[in-house]
Amino acid sequence: MNALEIKHVSKMYKLYNSNFSKFIDAFGLDSIFFWKKNKYQEFWALRDIELTVKKGMRLGIIGKNGAGKSTLLKIIAGNLKPTSGSIKINGKIQALMELGTGFHPEFTGRENIRVALSYLACSLREIKEKEQEIIHFAEIDDFIDQPLKTYSAGMYARLAFSTATAIEPEILIIDEVLGAGDAYFAGKCIERMKKLTEDNNSTVLFVSHDLGSVQRFCEHVIWIDKGKIRESGDPLSVIKKYATVVRKEESIRLIARDMKVLKNQAASINSLDDLYTNILFHFVPQDRKKIKGKKVNIYQIGLCQNDSLISQIEVGGPMDNSPEQMSYIIDTRGFMDWSNPQKDRLGYYREILGLNSKFGHAPFQFAVPKANIGNRQPLTIKVLSAVDYEGIILELFDGSKYYRLGELSIGEGNVSEFQIPNEIINKSTDDAIDVKKEEENKFLFNDKELFPQNIEVDEFSEYGSKEAWIEAVVLYNHEGEDTRVFEIFKPMKVSFYYKSTIELINPVFVFCIYLLDGRCASQWVADSSKFGTSRLPKKGVFHFYIDQLSLGKGQYIASAAIFKQLSLHGNETESYHVLDHCIHFEVTQIEDGIDRGIAIQNFRTGITR
Repeated sequence: MNALEIKHVSKMYKLYNSNFSKFIDAFGLDSIFFWKKNKYQEFWALRDIELTVKKGMRLGIIGKNGAGKSTLLKIIAGNLKPTSGSIKINGKIQALMELGTGFHPEFTGRENIRVALSYLACSLREIKEKEQEIIHFAEIDDFIDQPLKTYSAGMYARLAFSTATAIEPEILIIDEVLGAGDAYFAGKCIERMKKLTEDNNSTVLFVSHDLGSVQRFCEHVIWIDKGKIRESGDPLSVIKKYATVVRKEESIRLIARDMKVLKNQAASINSLDDLYTNILFHFVPQDRKKIKGKKVNIYQIGLCQNDSLISQIEVGGPMDNSPEQMSYIIDTRGFMDWSNPQKDRLGYYREILGLNSKFGHAPFQFAVPKANIGNRQPLTIKVLSAVDYEGIILELFDGSKYYRLGELSIGEGNVSEFQIPNEIINKSTDDAIDVKKEEENKFLFNDKELFPQNIEVDEFSEYGSKEAWIEAVVLYNHEGEDTRVFEIFKPMKVSFYYKSTIELINPVFVFCIYLLDGRCASQWVADSSKFGTSRLPKKGVFHFYIDQLSLGKGQYIASAAIFKQLSLHGNETESYHVLDHCIHFEVTQIEDGIDRGIAIQNFRTGITR
C-alpha cells in the first residue's frame, strides 16, 4: 500500500508589478481595466513532480536551499495547494517543518505539550501518560516549567520532535529541524524514527543537509534541483551524484579564494560576486513587426567550454526566471519579450513574442566562474529552439554596448551554436583573470594544451631569490580535472609550472600541507636527482603523483616552494621561490559512513620538459 501518490504536481506563484495589478487579478476586474495588460509574472517553484512513497518507507530528500524541497513538503502537509496535479495521502500526517510550530512562546514547555496533545485529540489520561514520556525523551526536565521563549534552539528541537513523535504518526515529515540539536540527540531521533517505521509501519520523509544522516537512515533518496526531481534511487548513488555537484561548486570557491591569496583578502570570499562574473545576453528580432505570428520557441540555453557544460537554463522550466539561481532569464512583464512558460512535444519552453514591450528584447544572464574566464579556452552558447522566422539575433552585453554573436537557425528542435570571442568576454568583466599571451606558456597534459592561471600574490605571501620561480600550481583529481576538492584514498596530482633565468642544478621541490590551525599535516619533498639528472630545463613542469590521498576529511592550506638545496641540520636553506600558504583545497570523505583520519602520505614524482 502506498502512503503518498503524487502525480504531475506543480506550484506557480504570481509575481505582480504593483498592488493595483494584484487587486485587479484577485477580484476579476480584467474586463473593466482592460488596458492593464501583463499583470504578473509566472514563477514556478515546482513543475511536474511525480513521486510514489510506499507505506513504511524512510524517504530522504536532499538538495540546495531554494530548490523546492520545503514547497513540496508544504503541499504534502496540506499547507499549500498545488497549481496543478494531484496528491493522494493515505494516513495522518505529523509535520515538523519549523522549530516550535504551533507552540506559544509565553507558555511553558509542559503547557505546550498539553496543548499539542489536545490538538491531536488525546484524552486527559493519554495526555498525562504521554507528557512524562515526552519530557523523559527530550531531557529538558530543568526547563520544562519555564516559558518556551527562554529555550535555546536545541531545546526547541528536542521538545518539538519528542511531542511530534509521541502519538506515533502514520506519516512523519522532518524538515531540517534536527539540525539545531546536538549530535547525541540527533542520534536518538534517528533511532526513534527507525523504530516508528519498523514497529508501526510509519512513513518518514526526512529532509537534511547532513548527507551522512540521510544515508544511514533512509532507504530511498530523491534529489530536488530547481523545482524538479533530478535523481531518485538508492541513497549511496544519489548522494554521490549530489556530492559531486557540491564539490565542483566548492572547488570554484577555493580557486577564487586563491586568486585573492594574501592580499590580506584570503578569507574575504563573502559573496557570489567573488566567485562568478555575471554576463548578460539577449535575443532581439531584426524586425519586430515581422516576428508577430511567427514561431520562436526557446527550450534550453547552455554555456559551454571545451564541450563541457558550465551552466544551463531550462527555459520554461521551474525557477527559470529566479534571480536566486546562478543563471536565469529576465522576464519582467511589460518590459521584456518572453512569454509565460508553455509545453509541447519537445518539452517546456518560452516564446519570443515581439510584443510592444518597453525594451523589445528577451534577455538572460549566465553566472560564469571567474576561473573559466580569460584562460584562452573559448566559451560557447548553445540554444535549443524551434524557429520559423529568420532574423532572431543573439547578442552579448560587453559593458557598454551589445555585441552581435549570430542568428538562430531555422527549424524544429535545432541547436544553434555561438562562439564568444575572448576579447569580448574580457571586456565585459571588470576583473577577468590575467593570463600570459606568449606561446611559450603552453604546457602539455594528457594531450591537451593547458594554460594555468598566474598566481596573484604579494610580498607577504612569497619570498626567495626569484632566479627560478613558480608560475602556477595546479591540482588534479583522479579523473585529471583541475579542481580543489578531492576524495580520500583517490589519486591526486600536484603540478608546479616553473621558469628559471639560470641553469637549475639539483633543485628541491616542496609541497607542504597544513591544517587550518597551522599544524603540518603532510610534507612532500623531492629533488631532480631521482630522475637520473642533476640539471633541469629553464622551464617545465614538476609533478607529485599521489596514488592514494591519505588525508582526513577537512580543509587544508598548502605552501609550494623551490629550494636550491635541502637542509637536514636546521641550517637556513636558500630558496628560489616560496609561495607561503597560498593554495587552498578540501578533502571529502567517501560516502560509506566510515570516518577516516590523517595518515602518512606516499608519493611519486615526475617532470615534463
